[in-house]
Amino acid sequence: MEAGTLPTYGSGPLSGVRVVDFTWWVVGPWAPRLLADLGAEVIKVERVDQFDGTRGNSMLGRRARSGRPVIRESPNQSGGFNNLNANKLGATLNMRHPKGLELAERLIAKSDCVVENFSAGVMESWGLGWERMREINPRLIYVSLSGWGHSGAWSGYRSYGPTAAAISGLTYASGLPGAESAGWGFSYMDVQGGFLGSLALVSALYHAKRTGEGSFVDYSIIEGAMSMLGPYFLDFDVNGRKTRRPDFPPGNRSIFPPLAPHNTYRCTGQDAVGQDRWCFIACETEEQWGALCHLMGRPELARDQRFSSNAARVEHQDELDAIIQAWTEPLPRYDVMSRCQSAGIISGVVQNGEDRVEYDPQLRERGVYPVIDHPELGPYGYEAYAPKLSRTPAKARRGAPLYKEHNMYVYGELLGLSADEVTQLQNDGIV
Repeated sequence: MEAGTLPTYGSGPLSGVRVVDFTWWVVGPWAPRLLADLGAEVIKVERVDQFDGTRGNSMLGRRARSGRPVIRESPNQSGGFNNLNANKLGATLNMRHPKGLELAERLIAKSDCVVENFSAGVMESWGLGWERMREINPRLIYVSLSGWGHSGAWSGYRSYGPTAAAISGLTYASGLPGAESAGWGFSYMDVQGGFLGSLALVSALYHAKRTGEGSFVDYSIIEGAMSMLGPYFLDFDVNGRKTRRPDFPPGNRSIFPPLAPHNTYRCTGQDAVGQDRWCFIACETEEQWGALCHLMGRPELARDQRFSSNAARVEHQDELDAIIQAWTEPLPRYDVMSRCQSAGIISGVVQNGEDRVEYDPQLRERGVYPVIDHPELGPYGYEAYAPKLSRTPAKARRGAPLYKEHNMYVYGELLGLSADEVTQLQNDGIV
């Protein structure tokens, strides 16, 4: 990209909003990424001396399906980084250098929002706490997405998604009775935190537009995770019961409320790694149950005393599930779902990642994974902004920025430095 040029962004509901993005890893980048999808100019500021964790992962030697390590020489080819930072601009900056801090302050003065996901106290150590940023820009919105928040005895502690799951109680509540906590595996709290952070950003932007006042948004990932524990809080408040796992493993059956049939059923075939194929089926009403009996060619089951009411079916679920699986097992899973849905029965294929990305016609038609051309990766699928806005749709305009790609635009066009000055800053390790 030539010096001083900016990618064409077009219109969007947040067109004209500028966000300085100091985030890294997962929970931080998601919030400004969603604003970028809606037209905001998001400038991701990365360190001069170290790659973002998700950018650096692409160079560590991940293993391909063959079992051989995949080594990449470029920091621009990480799938995770490119998905988390699509539609953004990219610049680098040494925040520990006095000149770097000065440049950051000048950029903040020209922006609407600052977003970061460091532990509490990191921004202050740079000399960029909320009070200082408010002096620079009274209309500024500062969003901090930290594990513990900026107040309380543990506010300075570090955390990642699994930490938030553990502290919030989600890890304890997961798993089977009599066994150790299973945990959640992937950092789902990071993704949830990004979405809640974007909501806070838009709310604060609306307030600033109405009043001219900036805001400090202090979001604790752990507190957000607790929103997923509502039934346990209710059970303690109403029944005085402490957090516990179910007394028996319900699997895919419904216990609140009791409902049958309500399960996944094996279908014909296996996936690429030898796992069985499955389809979910549930009947909420007697009409749906009757329709399933007719579909299976077993209308007499609707009159069978074991299955003549929901209560009876719940009592005889083992027998019921065996009958349904005998019907589904010879059939392709998508065929089962199509037949059930056509008859008004709740049903859905149990899909894996490959199914969703490569085969799912519903996701493809709705543009859930738009393909954007990337300078190094070529055509590449990204995760789209999920809500569909009829008048102001989110758009996949460009992939994630290359490392240092927009230094000349940020420091040249926005901050008014000459090309020679920017080059000298790069040579000095400041940008």
